[in-house]
Amino acid sequence: MKNKVKILGIQIQPEMGNKKANLEKVKNFIAQYSWYKPDLIVLPEVFNTGVDHKALQKMAEPVPGGATTELLAGLAKKYNTNIVMGSFAEKLSDNDYKNTSAVINRQGEIIGKYHKIHLFDYHGSEESKYFSAGNNAVIVETDIGKIGLTVCFDIRFPELYRCLSYAGADIITNVAAFPYPKLDHWLTLNKARAIENLIYMVVVNQCGKVNIKRQNIGMSMVINPWGEIISCAGGDEGVMTAEIDLEKQKKIRKNFNILEDRKPECYEVCKQTTKAPSL
Repeated sequence: MKNKVKILGIQIQPEMGNKKANLEKVKNFIAQYSWYKPDLIVLPEVFNTGVDHKALQKMAEPVPGGATTELLAGLAKKYNTNIVMGSFAEKLSDNDYKNTSAVINRQGEIIGKYHKIHLFDYHGSEESKYFSAGNNAVIVETDIGKIGLTVCFDIRFPELYRCLSYAGADIITNVAAFPYPKLDHWLTLNKARAIENLIYMVVVNQCGKVNIKRQNIGMSMVINPWGEIISCAGGDEGVMTAEIDLEKQKKIRKNFNILEDRKPECYEVCKQTTKAPSL
């Protein structure tokens, strides 16, 4: 495992429904920044098609075997890097559909995939109408450490991030298509997940206008275990780069060992209250 890891986040405004153009855009960004020699490249949620839930099933593909994984597997091998492939619509063999985040290693092999657990059904979105939810948290072991995978709306569920942290994640990624006017939510929630778990958060979001009612925020970030933003892509299409120090993260956890201060035996009431508060 490397102590110092170079991160490249690619923040794009996808062309709606134009998979070929979006894959070409990602390919060009990776080539343009190949000089940086990243150890890990991270892409946004549904980066290959844009946010159009009604069309996602038509553009879904198997993992592996689809155009998206075939291209990115080749790029990972060509540029000797790991890639968190954002997320995209996966068609399973039983004709089920998932919002899937997958990881490719430096050899171009898919070494893990995560099915988005928390689907967004608010403010006009009907994600669960087109995808079925995943049911397992996922950590993928790579040569740079263990990566916990999450997607967009997952960020509002701190239990998932605590689980990933205690299961040994060194880095947690959150790939998203997070829109205005929730900028404060985006910044606060991602920073909170880093602070409470003393972990590096690598969060990559779409940017730009989706339709007359929706514009994605951008603001892809790398956040250190103190909750400090050490790299940010801003609001426009582009990239962010950062070098993270996993040895420094270990030292922070050793000297500020709050992760050992939990008292689960005092939280018994939580086990008895599994339903949301009544409205």
